[in-house]
Amino acid sequence: MSFSKYPKLQKFFSSVIVDSDQEKDESTAQSYYEAASEDDRTKLQGELRTLLSQSELPVEDFGSEANRWFGGQEDAREWLTTMLASFDKASAAGDVVTVLDSNGTPLLEGDSVTVIKDLKVKGGSSDLKRGTLVKKIHLTSDPKMIECKVDGTVLVLKTEFLKKS
Repeated sequence: MSFSKYPKLQKFFSSVIVDSDQEKDESTAQSYYEAASEDDRTKLQGELRTLLSQSELPVEDFGSEANRWFGGQEDAREWLTTMLASFDKASAAGDVVTVLDSNGTPLLEGDSVTVIKDLKVKGGSSDLKRGTLVKKIHLTSDPKMIECKVDGTVLVLKTEFLKKS
């Protein structure tokens, strides 16, 4: 069985877990899961469940991808179960906030948005004009607000005045 059948897991192991402290694997998994897109989260959990359902795990393959050593099938299965529990915990906790623009389109970290209405900037000398493109937005804990930089100034904008570009 080839581990390449699990591309999302392979990416997760080789790019996230490989650089993390083994004692922090659970929190690292939760953080990654929370930052991933809905599609990636679904695929990642599905691949992990499929892998766990196999009678024989490709221990050496994913062990080398994740930079982890497993004594055998039981150790590997226990670790994978812990990773899945971390994803499930992050999912159930509702930590994943869906941020929507004025049209109901989901916004993700790093997206670009366009201002749909002239906005007065409090404490600023100029207004934010309709049609202004704002790149690399940052999501906040409030699903109705985003952070961004416009002309070197950090602003917090309401999503009701933005559309995804």
